[in-house]
Amino acid sequence: MSQFPHDEFDEVQPYRPDEVGKHRAPGAPPVAAAGSSGMMKWIGLLVVAVVVIVAVGWFVTRDGDDDDAAPTADEQQAEDDADAEADGENGGEDGDGDAEDGENGEGGENGENGENGEDQPAGGLSDEFPVRAVNAGAPDGSAGQLSSELEELGLDVQQSIDWDFGNWGTPNTPLVIYPSQDQQELAEAVAGELGIETVSQDESWATIVVVVGPEYE
Repeated sequence: MSQFPHDEFDEVQPYRPDEVGKHRAPGAPPVAAAGSSGMMKWIGLLVVAVVVIVAVGWFVTRDGDDDDAAPTADEQQAEDDADAEADGENGGEDGDGDAEDGENGEGGENGENGENGEDQPAGGLSDEFPVRAVNAGAPDGSAGQLSSELEELGLDVQQSIDWDFGNWGTPNTPLVIYPSQDQQELAEAVAGELGIETVSQDESWATIVVVVGPEYE
């Protein structure tokens, strides 16, 4: 037995887990328990929010990776076929162009007459200065025939004329006359091609002239 007499405190019920003490107003909610429950609720909501954010980020990243993924085998084959067809069409057009170039190039008609399809001057000659044939007593048609020879040499041939014996006297044919020193080299080259020995300068002429007489056949 207790050494103390029985009193009202002996009637107090044992503590429950949610009680922090007996000295409180009847019916008051346990403060510590309520605060703990509210904190757990917010922690749970925060965890859920983090999980949702991570999940959304993962799906967005996965969609981006799918867009950049390599094409499938069928897609790659279709793309290769399209490229091959385009290359074939371009190759055909280029082939036609090459054929045309071949016709007009070195092996074609233009190749025979030079780069631009024109007669090129013979060695030592140029078409820088014009040249004219002059008939000084040669047979009829000699000036035209001489003009043709000059054209075959690739020269810039002007209209042929007849020699004016009344004003110009009688020349010692055949000869080549040039008006300026700049044309001397070309005049001498023309004389060499035609086998003419006499080359002289006369500033009264506007072009180089090749004069032929009765000796020209």
